[in-house]
Amino acid sequence: MRTALRASISTAVLAGALLAPIAGTAYAATTTAPATTAVAGTVTDRYAGTSVLIDTGVIAVLRNESEGPEVWIRAVSDSWKPGDDYAGRVLTALDGTHLKASVGGLELELVGSNSPRPSLSVAKGGTTKSYPLPQAATPPVDCVSKVKQVDLGAGLLVDLTMSPKGPKAHVHSADPSSTWSRTLTRTDPKGSEGYFSRINNPSGAKPVFAWKSQGRENVPSGFANFPTLPKGCTPEYQVTEETPAPKPEPSATKPVPATNVVSARTTGQTTVVPQGSVAAGAEIASEDTDNSVTLAAGAGLLSVVAALGATFLRRRRSHS
Repeated sequence: MRTALRASISTAVLAGALLAPIAGTAYAATTTAPATTAVAGTVTDRYAGTSVLIDTGVIAVLRNESEGPEVWIRAVSDSWKPGDDYAGRVLTALDGTHLKASVGGLELELVGSNSPRPSLSVAKGGTTKSYPLPQAATPPVDCVSKVKQVDLGAGLLVDLTMSPKGPKAHVHSADPSSTWSRTLTRTDPKGSEGYFSRINNPSGAKPVFAWKSQGRENVPSGFANFPTLPKGCTPEYQVTEETPAPKPEPSATKPVPATNVVSARTTGQTTVVPQGSVAAGAEIASEDTDNSVTLAAGAGLLSVVAALGATFLRRRRSHS
């Protein structure tokens, strides 16, 4: 009796030992299988999108992210309604390289994949419906213009740019080994005295960079327009046009002093005689009569005679 009991216990232990690996394998299979299968009711961000019912038991998940426009056609239950999960089996997918597909009597097409607003076209039984994809996210706009480089001469260059902060001019040497530079901005528009430069109309709609080399008086000033702001960008400051400097009023013609010239009217002519060629008081002449000419000529003749007489008297005294 005891012998039979022991034999049965040994047989059970042996059977348990032999069956243990098989049972462990079966458990492992049931626990690892879900890891390789999508969990119902969840959708990763890579496949998330706007879900629409396009037929009984068939939905389309519409996407338009960084990967471009995509449509994932999935199988769902016949009772699916908007708001339910859409992690069902994938039937087909449309994208920029696969624009058409057929599923269960549905003719699918991704329309306008390169346009800003692509859509999904679904045709069945002579009826076509369109489902617009979400609008693609607008990439950030770089509001700094491209660099406009201008040769100023004398070995200098300037890089002109425009941003929401206003115009900027970076003057630097054309020699790559040189570290000299000068930057002009909307709030600091004047350059150095050694190489005249300035931003004209710095807060206006169309600023202009002006320059001229020192010591080159015969060379006219140069002007260069700044680039425009990229589309969709606006200034961060109030646009104010620069008031032009007032032009100097024309100066009145100054009268010529009477002491500088002697005016005498002759018949049909007016003669201007430098001062000193006549005696003092001879410049005062009457323009209404011809006597003024006679008086002026007589006074001049008397002065010449007086001068000759004085010279003659000095010579006689020196010889006596």
